[in-house]
Amino acid sequence: MHLRFLELEQFRSYPRLDIPLPPSGMRLRGANASGKSSLLEAIVMLATTRSPRSGSERETIRQGSGEDLGVPPFARIRAVVERRHDSIEIEIGLEVDPGRAGLVRKSIRLNGRKVRSIDAVGQVKAVLFSPEDVGLVSGSPSSRRRYLDLTISQLDPSYLRALSRYGRVLEQRNSLLKTLQRERIDPKGALASGQLAFWDEELLLHGCAIVAGRVRAVGRLGLLAGEQYRRLSGGSLDVGYVPSLDLLGLDDSRRDEPGLVQTIVRRGFERALDERRPEEVRRGVTIVGPHRDDVAFVGNGRDLGVYGSRGQQRLAVVALKLAETELMTESAGEAPVLLLDDVLSELDLGHRRQLEDAATRIDAQAIVTGTDASEWTGSALARLPGYLLEDGSIVADSKPSEG
Repeated sequence: MHLRFLELEQFRSYPRLDIPLPPSGMRLRGANASGKSSLLEAIVMLATTRSPRSGSERETIRQGSGEDLGVPPFARIRAVVERRHDSIEIEIGLEVDPGRAGLVRKSIRLNGRKVRSIDAVGQVKAVLFSPEDVGLVSGSPSSRRRYLDLTISQLDPSYLRALSRYGRVLEQRNSLLKTLQRERIDPKGALASGQLAFWDEELLLHGCAIVAGRVRAVGRLGLLAGEQYRRLSGGSLDVGYVPSLDLLGLDDSRRDEPGLVQTIVRRGFERALDERRPEEVRRGVTIVGPHRDDVAFVGNGRDLGVYGSRGQQRLAVVALKLAETELMTESAGEAPVLLLDDVLSELDLGHRRQLEDAATRIDAQAIVTGTDASEWTGSALARLPGYLLEDGSIVADSKPSEG
């Protein structure tokens, strides 16, 4: 798949941008803070309906937008996307709610028809490489869960539905636990069990779907990432799913049996809820479930999040992202859009060339950003059309990059 056309209006630093995109992609050169990352952010939002950056969606709306028109601040992203069997137009609109300060209303259109986020995610598939990705290894479990959720949601709409419903159930169950805590209800008594029974079942229904989806996805990602890491460094990398549940009886050879995985997950989830109920009532919060899961990165037998060097952590993330690209290609039958945001400068020359070669072998549309044309000298990516980003406009780059 590839983006044929991209339009931004009042998004970040762009008052307006209309740009046709070559099927092969582009090299985009520009100074720091010129808007390169914002352009890639917009493409990721079209794929996931969410910004890959932390912070609120209000920050994506350009300061002062709407003032000349006398309307609330707004932003708009639109793209025409060519896929293997069809072409689609997807648009995301953001508008500040004038009645509630800070609240942003989001509207999504697919081929001109208004749709829900759950129906838009994955219509465009994209994989973003950025310098901040090293936090996937060294950062918090929440960042790794978020990565998993955004990745799997592009591949499996049922996973996204389960995730959405689980979030609502978790909120209701936590509210009930706080009430039981406040009223000092006996956690082992019939009253607590009876009141929690409905929400326990809902938590199990949607939580098991999430855990099962993560088991399958991380299992495949781990295999692919291990192969990529061996090519990059010659070493070993194990990417392992670390659930908050004890999944007794589940091993790698059984991950591709959906019915069995669901059975094992439910059994472990039920057992954990029963064992931890007194603690949950005492603390007033749900302490088991996919909202407490993690992912571990082990390189050559060592936990890279704790003991890995910055370089090892970075290579692990590059391997993971290449694996994600392979997984999406397997699932969709066509490569996702590759977005490389100023990552080449973070790697030494040897690993930079390996990443570039891997990216070109995938035969995907690649949009690569950097600050200097010399970054692509001798690179397989030098064949991409070059563009310059300056003062919010993108023009053909007159400064050549030697292939």
